[in-house]
Amino acid sequence: MALVKKIDSDALGWHGDVPAASAFADIYYSTEGGLAEKEHVFLRGIDAPAIWQGNDHFIIAETGFGTGLTFLATYREWMASGCKGRLTFISCEGYPLDIRALERAHAAFPALDYYSRQLRAAWPPPTPGFHPRYFEDGKIQLLLLFGDAAQCYAQLSATVDAWFLDGFSPAKNPDMWSEAVFDQIARLSRPGTRFATYTAANLVKKSLETRGFTVKKTKGFARKRDRLVGQMASNFPPSTTYPTSPTGVILPEWAQLEKAASGSTLIIGGGIAGRSLAAALARRGQKSTVLAADCPTGSHVPAAILAPGFQVNKHPVTPFMTNAFVHACWLPAYRDAWTSAAGVDIQTRDAVELTRLHKVGDQHKWGEQWLSKTAVGLKFHKTGSINTAAALEAIYPTSLITAARVQAVHKTPDGWRVETSEGDYSANRLIFASGAQTMQLLPGSQHLGLTARSGQIETLTELAFGLPKANLSGTGYITAPLNTGPNTGPNTGPNTGPNTETDSVFQTLGSTIKPYSGSAEHSPPPSEKETVQILEKIMESLGVSVARDALGTPWTGIRAATIDYAPYVGPVPDWETAAKQFAALAKDRKITGLGPMPYQQGLFILAGFGSKGFQQAPYAAEYLAAHLCGDPLPLAAPAARTLHPARHFIQRIIRSVPPNLRP
Repeated sequence: MALVKKIDSDALGWHGDVPAASAFADIYYSTEGGLAEKEHVFLRGIDAPAIWQGNDHFIIAETGFGTGLTFLATYREWMASGCKGRLTFISCEGYPLDIRALERAHAAFPALDYYSRQLRAAWPPPTPGFHPRYFEDGKIQLLLLFGDAAQCYAQLSATVDAWFLDGFSPAKNPDMWSEAVFDQIARLSRPGTRFATYTAANLVKKSLETRGFTVKKTKGFARKRDRLVGQMASNFPPSTTYPTSPTGVILPEWAQLEKAASGSTLIIGGGIAGRSLAAALARRGQKSTVLAADCPTGSHVPAAILAPGFQVNKHPVTPFMTNAFVHACWLPAYRDAWTSAAGVDIQTRDAVELTRLHKVGDQHKWGEQWLSKTAVGLKFHKTGSINTAAALEAIYPTSLITAARVQAVHKTPDGWRVETSEGDYSANRLIFASGAQTMQLLPGSQHLGLTARSGQIETLTELAFGLPKANLSGTGYITAPLNTGPNTGPNTGPNTGPNTETDSVFQTLGSTIKPYSGSAEHSPPPSEKETVQILEKIMESLGVSVARDALGTPWTGIRAATIDYAPYVGPVPDWETAAKQFAALAKDRKITGLGPMPYQQGLFILAGFGSKGFQQAPYAAEYLAAHLCGDPLPLAAPAARTLHPARHFIQRIIRSVPPNLRP
């Protein structure tokens, strides 16, 4: 996906309160009333709010986000209309504004203050990819696509109900009105999909008409005479001039998804993955039953430091890992769980590693509010460490989880039956969000190549004299002080400190990780050797000495890891049938026509996060929940491929390695 370019407030031209884009010599909205223009051209252009009344889920897509004014106007209109359904607003932007520019632009519209503050609090850094955000407990979903419009929409899987065509004028920004963009508009539309645009250019009219839209001119805004509105004709034959796959990007047959089965849902696992998925489904109006036992998963670690391990060279999983981290920094459920100190300092005492870290900083042109280089490494300002117990409870309360130890899983004609210590449970859909237990419970799990890893973390129940009260990460890490109860600080970021009158304070030091061959139902015993390793790593990379007698009882737990450190997210294949169907790839990896991947009906997985569950699981859960509900997928098609549960299975076939062996 093409790089995006951050636009600072100082780089904009301003006509009073109206910003102008220097690159396109055009203004973002009318100087005669920006909000009134958006309401007239777009909302009235598609006949809102009448068009969405009675809809369970209405999807609007836009071709240029700009200041977000059209989204804010739509957000307000939706809430005022009393519609009981959900709105998803998808918008693309190749030149995202920085926070200062947004603040200045939004200040001109005090009537939108509540909505604009929500948007700015959720605003991501200018990193390419898909950024899902939600407001009003999921009633309003915003999916920001940062990058080139044609490329972004080619990587989107969705069916759009209405389009707001809102890029600068065709004469000044022809890329936004290219044939490739119109191809994607047509691909993502259905019979009856409406559009509205401020322009009346003949190029736009003809491009839409040739792709099946009826187009008419109506009254424009203020001194502008005309605008265009219309809808996709119901009898227009499918075009053969643009891709007709679920995404414009043609994925390998094995990576393409089928429509998810509908019905009741069982989730195995009550950690960060299972709770995030249950919450994401609930925001979409779908109930689920979460089954969990008291097992030593990585989610029960006392504290989690959200320190990204970004690489200099881009890897296939980079877009997912980057945007998952950014999503976690914003996550509303984390707001009351942050430690007392904001930010994470990634440090090194090695010159080669320092050079590498600074190259990472140079590659991520996020701005000083997000990321800065330091004399000893990097500082990520919008992250920190979290009290995991408080975070889990905020995501999905324990009171909603059924305490039951899963013993066996069986396929039924209508779905799946799960035997537990508390009786049997049945559902049409079954999701394994069970970490290392997945290896024991999921039929055919050996094809995934998951491995169990044990880890140890040290705790200090009394703050050690001289220990930094910051979040530091190197080959080891130190979390800033946390309190044992849910924090009570402001909802605008990391908390100002624990309530020391009612809660005890602790810090954690970490960590170790090694292969684990024992039962996933029992924690490994603490190891003095691993304690020494942790203290040595902290001294080596952070220059911090911690006395052995300052430590409390270590925490140990078990995590599930994959070969490439990316999780498995999606439907589980029918392994035996797939092995036969795709056997020809061993002779020719480019062969096509083998057919779509056969899946086990109603069976899904959300596991393999290793030590990055609190960074990645909430974002991955949004993607899986969207797939289960038939929503627009908040993950670009190439990034989704890197999470597919069959990816290593297919690679083993290609390399003629027996596909049913663990690595």
